[in-house]
Amino acid sequence: MTIRDQSYTRYDGPTRHTHLWATIGWNGVRTAWSFWRTKLTLLAIWLVPVTFVFVVIAEAALAGDVLSSEAGISLDVGVARFLQIQFFAVGILFIARGCNLVADDMRHKTVQLYFSKPISRFDYAAGKVITLMFMALVGVIVPSALVAAMRTAFYIQTDIATDLAIIHLQALVLLTLVSLMATSLVLGISSLTDRAGYAVLIWLGVLLVPMIIPLLVTVTTDGSEWASMLSLTGIIGLASDAWLGSDSGDVPRWLPFVAIFALIGAGLGALHHRLSRLEGIT
Repeated sequence: MTIRDQSYTRYDGPTRHTHLWATIGWNGVRTAWSFWRTKLTLLAIWLVPVTFVFVVIAEAALAGDVLSSEAGISLDVGVARFLQIQFFAVGILFIARGCNLVADDMRHKTVQLYFSKPISRFDYAAGKVITLMFMALVGVIVPSALVAAMRTAFYIQTDIATDLAIIHLQALVLLTLVSLMATSLVLGISSLTDRAGYAVLIWLGVLLVPMIIPLLVTVTTDGSEWASMLSLTGIIGLASDAWLGSDSGDVPRWLPFVAIFALIGAGLGALHHRLSRLEGIT
């Protein structure tokens, strides 16, 4: 068999042997940003916080200077719903560029290049997590922080400003945790197949199908709060109520957080299982 010249050029420049996870993560971000669908999806999901900016302006205009901590006004109104909407924004962003993150490496066998020494399984997995978390940071966390800062600024001269800032800070912490959950699940799903299309379909199923089950359970159980534990958005809603101090009904306050961390572990566990089955890797 004739060996053909593939015109490979040997790289003789500087090499790094530390923080390789950061290199993989940054390379993933640059690759994602090179696609127009990523930019258009980011632009589309930024419309959500822009819409809430107008809601905040309207709220401040209607409230005027009558707000006070003794007025009986719920400061966290709409925050839980906003977190659920932002979770869906993360889900859509990962459909555009995320479900194929590991699947394409498996399909095109480029994963073997990643695992050339001194890159390890940890470097690879951590780099992929950084890629998706950076996209979530740009897509939902930063704009959510801007909305929170604007809403707090409108009431900076009232006695609720501190309480409002604390509530929004708590919401941002929870949004970061929810983004990590979505990141872990998408990476786990992407690692289970070498077809990005299949990963997208599975992720859509994880997002949408569980939303139907709670509706059926709610009807048959006369509105039980436990039905919310059957969907991702329901878990996020219960976690928001518990984290922000609202009443979550019969469901213990700690249970939604256990579910979130369990889902994070399941996604990362699936990724670890797939990587551990690959041969010839350090």
